[in-house]
Formats: sequence, structure tokens, C-alpha cells
Amino acid sequence: MADLDAATIAQNAQRIGLVNEAQLQEVWEEIGKRTTDPDVLLRCLERKGYVTPLMSSKLMKGDEEGYILGGYRLLYKIASGSFGRVYRADDPRSGRIVAVKVLRRRWSEDQQRIDLFMREGKVGMSLHHPNIVEIIAVNRESATGQYYIVMEFVEGGNLRELLAIRNKLEANEAVKLLEDMTAGLAHAYSRGLTHRDIKLTNILVSSQGTAKLVDFGLAKIFGSAPLMKGEEDRVERTVDYAGLEKATNVKSGDVRSDIYFLGCVTYEMLTGRAPLNMTRDRHARMARNRFLEAQPMTRDDVKAPPAVFHLVETMMALQPQQRYQTPAQLLEAVKSVRRELGAKHDGAAARSGPQAIFVVEADGRLQDPIRDKFKELGYRVFLAIDPARAIDRFRQQPYDGLVIDVGTVGEDGLLVFERIMAEAARQGFPCAGIAMLSEEQADWVRRITARPNVAVLVRPITLKQLHRKLQELMTPAS
Repeated sequence: MADLDAATIAQNAQRIGLVNEAQLQEVWEEIGKRTTDPDVLLRCLERKGYVTPLMSSKLMKGDEEGYILGGYRLLYKIASGSFGRVYRADDPRSGRIVAVKVLRRRWSEDQQRIDLFMREGKVGMSLHHPNIVEIIAVNRESATGQYYIVMEFVEGGNLRELLAIRNKLEANEAVKLLEDMTAGLAHAYSRGLTHRDIKLTNILVSSQGTAKLVDFGLAKIFGSAPLMKGEEDRVERTVDYAGLEKATNVKSGDVRSDIYFLGCVTYEMLTGRAPLNMTRDRHARMARNRFLEAQPMTRDDVKAPPAVFHLVETMMALQPQQRYQTPAQLLEAVKSVRRELGAKHDGAAARSGPQAIFVVEADGRLQDPIRDKFKELGYRVFLAIDPARAIDRFRQQPYDGLVIDVGTVGEDGLLVFERIMAEAARQGFPCAGIAMLSEEQADWVRRITARPNVAVLVRPITLKQLHRKLQELMTPAS
């Protein structure tokens, strides 16, 4: 197309509806109507706010479309992907700023892509929550055939952009954002939806510091048909979810998968790195080892109390039964951790009340005397026969002391004792540990790692001796 002069561009701008006659007259009076330089005209229009650089470039090329969609003026592009483009836009009538997501033209004849795109908008319109980006409209422009979604504009950026600047976040800020995300996820779940696409770019953080979930295009509706054939090949996060669910033998749509990937997001906020190996290889993303090789956070990574470590590790437990089971349950746990962080920040005691001990004792004759004696001494006592219960409890809520009677429980008790003490040491949690051995097991002492907070007692042992040793090891409640 031949270069357009200023007068032609002005006529096109008015005809398209970008400016009215009065505004155009104002511009001509300022620059002189005789000019033929389109750059002079366009810079003046931009300076007065009548057009944006995006509009100027399109006017210069003589484009007839792409200025207004669904009654909203497209101001400039703010994001772009293989699936669609997102524009900042405004309503000329009210001045309201919105975001408009437009399906790329290359997919306008692909019914599966169209269905997925439209589903995102329709699902989003059913969700109304301060931590979910509001969907205002979803439609198809009859004149151009373009599919679009109009949504709330969040002044800020996505979480990936934030971490690119900050690298990682302090525990207080990360857990606050996690609470926002979890609240949004809990609302969606209460409406029968799981997200299925939890990742950094689908979490927007406003300039006020509020996190909002966006893009429910892959949302799973309970009881609905599975994802359309071929989607797994096209959407990386769907491959991640499929790999996790294959590795753990759960059905697609399990909300605990959202909880796992929300744990991955939190891990990255706290450490500045992704917990899973990031690769474009679909088979590598699906491999079970990818999830097995995720390394827990360490105290070198994160300066935070043990409750933060337990929160993330429970969210990211490979076995679904060991994660929080619903977003509502997770939300309560996150709120509890926020209270603890707030107490530490304010200089208050982060852990108050009686010290808690967990006792593993398989001899029924000894259970009641141990429980009664330590309760009488002012401890909060948890008692179980199965040592695995001690691991579950420690992950959910750490205790101050662990006593395992390896003499009555057997070798499993020794293995669990070592595991919990190693985990407490890695997290810097002050948990005292006592392993009680029978006389026949006396040589097992060599199998227990020496630590300042660990003791091994060989029978015969009195309750008085047990209590004295526990007092000696246990860090007083702060």
C-alpha cells in the first residue's frame, strides 16, 4: 500500500471511531491543517490521548481492523502467547480500563481451540471472588470473526515477572500471596471447579500486593467429560498434571493436584528456583522421576520458621493422601502459618502453650502410665502404636519431643526415629528425640546418628529417668 498522507489518516481515524470531528479539528488547529506529514499528526493525537502508539502504527499501515473489539478500544498489547494476545483496553463511554484477550486468527478455524478459549471465558464468568480475575464478557465479533474475552485489568504483573525482578520473596510476603491464591482456589472448588493450570504466569499480583488467579481455560468440572483429545499435546501444564497423576495413580481433575502445583509456586517464591526440572521434552515432563527428584527446601534456601517448611512440604508430598485434602483445609493451614509469622514479626511468642511430645509405644500395659505421667508433668501428649503416625503428625504440626520405644515397636521404630530427627535437623526445628532400646537391641546404638538433641536409653528405664532425659534435651518453649 502506498504511503498515506496526514489527511487520509485523519479521515480513517474518524471513520473507525477513534476520534470525533471536534477532536480532529482541535488537532488541525494546533499543527496546521496544510501539513501532509502523518508523523506530526499521529504524535499530536497520541499527546492528547486520542490514540495510542499501537493505533498509530495500524493507522500508518492503513489497517481497517483491530482498533475496537466488543465496544472496547484496544490501547496496547500487554502479553502475547501462541494461543492469544492480551491488550489493555478502555470503554470509551465510561473510561473503565479492562484487559481484552483475543484468540489468534490462526486458530479461528480450529474448533477445539475455539471451544477451549470460550470455555475459559464462560467458566470465569461463573466465578466471583476478590482473588480470581473477574471475567466481564466473552464473545465473537461478528464483523471480523474474532473471539475475545473481556476481563478485569490488574495493575501490576504476573508472579513470574515479579520474581524476575525480586528473585525470591520473604516468607511473610510469600505466605500472604499463598493465602490469596488458596482463597481463590477454595472458592472455585466450592463451585465444583479445579483449576488445572496453576503456574507463575497464571497468578497476577496487583500493585496493592493482592494475588489473583487467572485463566480457567483448563478448569475441570466435576463429573464432566475429560479434556478434549489432543489437549495434552498442546498444553505443557496439562502434561505436568498428567505426569503427577499418573505417578500417583489418581484420576484427572483431583483438586490435590492443584494443591501440589500451588506448593511448587510457593517453593519458587521462597527459593527463587523451580522445584521440578523444567524441560520442553514431553516424556521427561511425564516421568515419575521428575517428581521424585524434587529437592526439599533447606535452611540455606529460606529464612523462615519450621511451620513454613512443613506447609510447603505437605502441599508437595508426592502421595496425595499426605497433602492437604481440600483447598479449604489448606487455607486454614496457611492462615495458621501467617499467624505464627505475624507473632514472630511482632516479637510475640510464635509457639505458646504446653510443650508437645509424641510417644510411640506398642506395649498396651505401658501406654496409660506414660500418657498419665507426662500429662501430669504439664506436657501435651500424643500416643500411637504405629510409628508412621509420628511422621504424619510431624508434617502436619511439629512437636517438641519424640519418644519411640524401639524395644516394643521394632526396627520400623528405629527407621522412623532417624527420619524425623533428620528432617527436624534439616529444618532447624528444636525437636528432642529419645529412642528406647531393649537389652537385646543395645548394639543398635551405633545405627542412631549422634546429635545434641538425641539420646538413646537402654532398658531397664524408669519414667523418672525418661522425663529427666527429655527435660535435659528439650529446648524450652519460647
